[in-house]
Amino acid sequence: MAVNTKTLLVTGGHGFIGSHIIHYYLNKYPDYQIVNIDYNTQAGCIETLSKHTARYAYHRVDIRNAHAINHLFELYDITDILHFAAETRSMDCVGEIRLYEQTNVFGTMNLLYAAQSTWMLDAHQPNPNYAASRFHHLSLADTKQETLYSESKEKADVMIQNFHEQYGLNIVTTASPEVFGPMPQEDKLTGSYFQHSVESKLAPLEESTAELRGRLFVRDLCEAIDTVFRLGETGERYEMGLNAHLGNNEFTWNIPSLLEDHFPGNTRGNRQPNSGCALD
Repeated sequence: MAVNTKTLLVTGGHGFIGSHIIHYYLNKYPDYQIVNIDYNTQAGCIETLSKHTARYAYHRVDIRNAHAINHLFELYDITDILHFAAETRSMDCVGEIRLYEQTNVFGTMNLLYAAQSTWMLDAHQPNPNYAASRFHHLSLADTKQETLYSESKEKADVMIQNFHEQYGLNIVTTASPEVFGPMPQEDKLTGSYFQHSVESKLAPLEESTAELRGRLFVRDLCEAIDTVFRLGETGERYEMGLNAHLGNNEFTWNIPSLLEDHFPGNTRGNRQPNSGCALD
């Protein structure tokens, strides 16, 4: 294997962040191979990867399935893991309380054991062929609202740190605030409004709240993840910075003006959001 060649296993690559990171790495690093696993077959932003088919592969794999994870390490020479897969849906959608722990904790453990068995000869003794291999985990920035999702992510964080301390696995963690940017999921308020703005339309604001949230643009998150992945100190946790600290209404009202300022060739005149009627 060439010195600069890596085979990255990206979990949750059909999700918003995962799909953006796949595009980012394939475009930035021509020597990288990407293996994307996701249990959801509906791709978020993956449909434009045809030019990268020689360096990209997708497998429908549930990270709760330890046998399937181990089989991937037999199929591919996995050198690194970027772990984004998680059960993030609300309890109303999930319907089964155990899915949070099964996916976010035990699914993560399956990945850790697979990486350890391939990359390590013994505790704190890496396999020379995988001396630079790294497990990059995406966590949550500190949140005031305790949910089944956030609690399971906290348990996964503790387990990951234990794997590093007890076995010497090369692990780094980035903690992200709420991320925004273009995405197709119409059930997301900011993503839906962003997409409508790109299409010269206005989407109705579905909620009104004074709660301020820290927000980070997805491209900036990708760059931060890449920086930590390449340069971060093993065993460390890195909190991502914020681009904005706004309530939902204030945030979405600013999107059209941002597009006016930063889209070259955009000749639309300045306009103010109204009650939500689309502009033809």
